[in-house]
Amino acid sequence: MRQYYKAYYLKDLRQFSGWKAASAEGEAELAEDTICYLGDDFHVVQSPVQDKEPLFSTVTQEWQEFCHTTLKFEIPEDLRTIEAQSAGATSAAAV
Repeated sequence: MRQYYKAYYLKDLRQFSGWKAASAEGEAELAEDTICYLGDDFHVVQSPVQDKEPLFSTVTQEWQEFCHTTLKFEIPEDLRTIEAQSAGATSAAAV
């Protein structure tokens, strides 16, 4: 399955008390209303289609809890269902 991303304003991500952005080129210049993307691996990137260093990649239990409770981040149910069905089909084909 492809990685899932959800868009957030940078100002919302920076509410996390442990936010320390990576020293990505130009990150300090990003405006509060810049749209960034939170991936299902809990890394934050400026673009989900470019191979650049993440803006934030310190994945802790506190960060995951913040993402779930404050940002309401979760993979949509329909995508989880498709992934489960794909995994089941792959397992059945291997038998």
